[in-house]
Amino acid sequence: MSNLIKFVQSQIEKKQNNDIEQTCINAIDTKLNYQFMYKQLESAVEEILIKYPDDPVVNELRANLVRNLKPILEIMLGNQ
Repeated sequence: MSNLIKFVQSQIEKKQNNDIEQTCINAIDTKLNYQFMYKQLESAVEEILIKYPDDPVVNELRANLVRNLKPILEIMLGNQ
């Protein structure tokens, strides 16, 4: 591998790591950023739901979400 390719690759890796670190630092910003944390959790849950759609644990999680959201959805739809 040429030195130029190695250099470019190392710069890309540094930039990606710096972007991740900067995002985390900005997210903390001396107080907890709950919106950022929620988005990370939401992303992880979505990934698992999509990646393992027939897993018994995923099916149980889906059932719990539906059960927990049902009262809210009924209020929104006016079916109290």
